[in-house]
Amino acid sequence: MPGNVLDDQGDIQFGVEESATTAGDGSVQTDLRVGFMAPAVAAAGGPGIPLLSLAATPGAGGSLHGGQTLYYAVAGADGTGNESLLSFIVRAVTLSDGSSVTLHGLSFSPGTASFHVYRGSTPAQLFRIASDQAIAAQFTDTGLSKELIAPLDPNFDHANFYWRMELQSESAATIHSAASVGNDGLQMTVNRYRGMIVRITRGRGAGQERAIAANTATALTITPGWAVIPDVSSFFVVAETGWQFGALAKSSPVQFAVPNRGGETVQVCGRAANVNDLECSAELSTVTRWQIGGSGTSDADVPPQPYFGLGAGQRGGTVELSGVSFTELTNTSTISSATLTMHYWDELRGRPSLKLAQAAGVGDVSLELSAAGDATAGSFVQIDAEVIRVDAVENNGTRYQVTRGMHASPAAAHDAQTAIYALRSKTAIAAFPPNFFGSPYSGSWSQAVTLPDVRVASAELFVTNRRGNSPVRSSCLTSAVDRGLRTLSGGQYSIQVDGYLAVEERVAPALVVEAGHSVRDVFAVLGSVADAEVRLRLDVDGSAYCTLSIPAGMTTSAAVDGSATGPLAAGAKLTLAVLAVGRTYPGADLTVLIRL
Repeated sequence: MPGNVLDDQGDIQFGVEESATTAGDGSVQTDLRVGFMAPAVAAAGGPGIPLLSLAATPGAGGSLHGGQTLYYAVAGADGTGNESLLSFIVRAVTLSDGSSVTLHGLSFSPGTASFHVYRGSTPAQLFRIASDQAIAAQFTDTGLSKELIAPLDPNFDHANFYWRMELQSESAATIHSAASVGNDGLQMTVNRYRGMIVRITRGRGAGQERAIAANTATALTITPGWAVIPDVSSFFVVAETGWQFGALAKSSPVQFAVPNRGGETVQVCGRAANVNDLECSAELSTVTRWQIGGSGTSDADVPPQPYFGLGAGQRGGTVELSGVSFTELTNTSTISSATLTMHYWDELRGRPSLKLAQAAGVGDVSLELSAAGDATAGSFVQIDAEVIRVDAVENNGTRYQVTRGMHASPAAAHDAQTAIYALRSKTAIAAFPPNFFGSPYSGSWSQAVTLPDVRVASAELFVTNRRGNSPVRSSCLTSAVDRGLRTLSGGQYSIQVDGYLAVEERVAPALVVEAGHSVRDVFAVLGSVADAEVRLRLDVDGSAYCTLSIPAGMTTSAAVDGSATGPLAAGAKLTLAVLAVGRTYPGADLTVLIRL
């Protein structure tokens, strides 16, 4: 049963109006008034059924997307507007974006004054795309928009309307496979939705429903598998298993009551039925989502520019995005995602060998390099606390034409031989349910992005609603002591020496690094103090990595900054040398900690 309005994606939906009535006992009832298109019935004496070739011709010069299978039919109309039944249905496949489809061999019975053309993604779901066309032998569809008109249906007698409640709001499908769908940002209770229904609401595979066999915190496992596997363009919801009957109607609109649960979403399904109340397939029927208490509103424009915060995650190796917010909530109700791009230096590469060949002034837009760099046009580099965009690479890679002071970083003068950090980029997408911003949950929301052993110099974020993308907000992180946000990887290595210390080249067996890590810091702790300085040297593969000093009478050394000492390579061997101990009390029970 088709609806009578087009949504923001150009899909046909039921027109829904909501009203509330208060009973004598003070309880409130929510009523939905649903508009639909009742198919017309063929009139006696109307024109005959048209004929056409069953071989349609795909071509260029249109706006149809590639990779689609489309179905076409035509119907004739006489001078008084009476319409015939549909012709044979013709199948066409578009091969590339910008396609058109041409129907050939059109032939009409006497008395036919014009014809209508219908198109659909299945033979059972056709909608008119052209009306009152002059009689011709062929017709070309260049990507015409749907009209709110369905073909004649001689079997239609009435429509049955049903409703059910959604249990999980609409989310983008960041997880998808032949037997699952999910979103990395969800926090569902394990197996809470077992036995419920998951529905693909839009994007690839839209309209499919499957039973949920199990669920984790982020993904739903379904049975049977998808006929069309969802992808990143898909969105999904979780709904109740059964439909509740709402009302029966022969003409639009129809009205029925639903639970008065403000803020929750109800799904409305209309199914055409014949005089014996035999219904069409539920899979071919329109399902419209309606948020109780106000989903009739929609954003009128793209969202405003967002604010956001970045910090080190609670566990090592992650960046935590939080504080996505706005100065006002206008045009934020349909925001579905936030796109975060981080520009970072990979600390496992150590310190860069590339440097400035000569000093750069505040206004210089050309940088001379000590050697050929590996940056490309459009990428970013960091010099001191400034983030710079490379616009062009010249002179065999030894000169960059640049834009200074990117992402709100301070443009500054830089000395010759200053290190140049070539930044890499990573993009992460966070999903949001409708009307999330302004809800109690938005204030405490955060999402962790895995990005270990890097130093994030800057980030950019924009949000997307049904109207498009917001302006981009940039954030510079180079004002920190470390010239960026270090993510590290978490954990630590420790070297322990029991008993009294003595000067020795290797006081413990070698410790082997299982994987590459950047280092937060290194420090030492004594169980018993010494009466003179205790000096230690941490070696990596036989070369000095750092030196530690524990003053007389103290139990802890100063920490050595790991950003200065550099990363630890996979397979490296760590050994510890004791260079000096106390005279009478040498110190005892030593622990050296390498925090990652």
